[in-house]
Amino acid sequence: MIEKYSYYEFEILPNADVWVYVIFQPDYKPSLQTIIRESDEWFDTEAEARSGAIDHIDALESGER
Repeated sequence: MIEKYSYYEFEILPNADVWVYVIFQPDYKPSLQTIIRESDEWFDTEAEARSGAIDHIDALESGER
């Protein structure tokens, strides 16, 4: 399920026994072509992955890449 935080949309995905996230470009329909970031780490729970995505979006909005 696509979620929104600030100007970005992101998705939390199961990957085997862990969770990952992808962040999509703002102002575009979420798709494989509009992914701008993927999690660099795996998370044990969906909630941890969601928190990681939100932290990553905060960093993007602060100018970090």
